[in-house]
Amino acid sequence: MIRYVCLSLLMLAYSFSSHATTMNFPMSATQVAPGVYAILTPSRAFPNPKNMGWNSNSAFVITDNGVLLFDTGSSTRIGEALKQTIATVTDQPVRWIVNSHEHGDHWLGNAAFSDTVETIYASKTVRDRIANDGKTWVDRFERMTEGATGPSAIVVPDQIIETRTHIKPGNTDIVLFPSGNSHSPGDILMWLPEQRVLVSGDVVYTDRMPSTFDSNLAQWMTLLDELEKLDPVAVIPGHGKIAGKEGITRLGQLFDELWQAVESGMDEGKADFEMVDDVASALEHFEEHYPGMDEKLKRDISHVYLQVEAAAFQ
Repeated sequence: MIRYVCLSLLMLAYSFSSHATTMNFPMSATQVAPGVYAILTPSRAFPNPKNMGWNSNSAFVITDNGVLLFDTGSSTRIGEALKQTIATVTDQPVRWIVNSHEHGDHWLGNAAFSDTVETIYASKTVRDRIANDGKTWVDRFERMTEGATGPSAIVVPDQIIETRTHIKPGNTDIVLFPSGNSHSPGDILMWLPEQRVLVSGDVVYTDRMPSTFDSNLAQWMTLLDELEKLDPVAVIPGHGKIAGKEGITRLGQLFDELWQAVESGMDEGKADFEMVDDVASALEHFEEHYPGMDEKLKRDISHVYLQVEAAAFQ
């Protein structure tokens, strides 16, 4: 088994210089391991007019019988740009899609692949929420981007993943497994055991403060401990740059200190809104790794507060 000792050199060696120009998205495919590629957005912001909604990463795996694509972006337009970017690497069609979770920036591009896709994997929770709430995400992103995302057809996953599942599209061994509702209800991850690459969706963030408003934070911390034991040579996150195992470790440390800071504020009798500045101060040494911390804490701290409070009474 090939080990990639220096991830940064590997990225440099395999980076593709060709760029997709569809809808002016500056996309390129970066090879992470044999047959495994990442398409990374430079944006660290929410969907907006400047990034035209493209604010999340995707990954794809080339097999001998087609391409598996993990996450399809925030719109059909972004999906079309992903399709063109994949075509710079292979003439194989996208036959399989994994929708990591329900947040629209990770699945609204599904419709761009309707002409070739055979199976779309997701958890039952995610499938049901896409079916029931999909139009809400389309409208939300059109509003946030001032129309840049445009209309997107809702294409619902058709293959349910509820437990650790081994699949073999073409000649490639792939493991899909649930997170235990870590980042959001029903999110799933992808592990490539031969290449030792983890495609995490939003269970791992780098270069951007994680969103915890929809999370089970205690479970998320437990899962990160388990992911460390996989000892991946590369992690393709839902947002941010490709990392090694250290990206998982650092995120776990962030969450541990976030939990402790909120717990300390509760011990002092503070309400959630009263402790925001103290929590931000306790976490400021992480800010170089997770920009946007202040904004996310103001939005998400009430959700974390309720979880810490509930844990105190168990």
